[in-house]
Amino acid sequence: MLSGSTFRGMERKMFCPKCGKENAGGAKFCGSCGANILAPSASGQAATASGTPSAQMTFGKAIATCFAKYVDFKGRASRPEFWWFYLFTILLGWGSMLVDSSQGLSMIVNLAVFLPVIAAGSRRLHDTNRSGWWQLIMLTVIGIIPVVIWWASKGSDQDNQYGSPA
Repeated sequence: MLSGSTFRGMERKMFCPKCGKENAGGAKFCGSCGANILAPSASGQAATASGTPSAQMTFGKAIATCFAKYVDFKGRASRPEFWWFYLFTILLGWGSMLVDSSQGLSMIVNLAVFLPVIAAGSRRLHDTNRSGWWQLIMLTVIGIIPVVIWWASKGSDQDNQYGSPA
């Protein structure tokens, strides 16, 4: 995906941070939704309204955040926060199975990350303006599909009943 400009030799085009529509390089406002278009900073990160680069969720930061909110079912979690943490738990589970073939270590690891995964999933659903209780439909085999789709969906950009965007 192109973030701030197109490939070499082509006209520089900007993408709206709100609706994602393509705009001319010199545009200050989106032609589609009217949102402010701020040029990316020198580091390549989009600037926030205050002009500072927005913080990007990294693998390590997602792990630290989710463990810091071990059983916090309130608030919202961004897609990167949730998916980086989910990847970590999968890798941790696989690693524990490789280390201990009797599955004892794997069971301990899965029990240790069970609540943080449920809490992160709940906060992720809050970001899509859904209750965390929707995770219970995963107990039915077919219910896994909508929950994964909701986890992967873009969260709402506005405040909702669960708080401000993550």
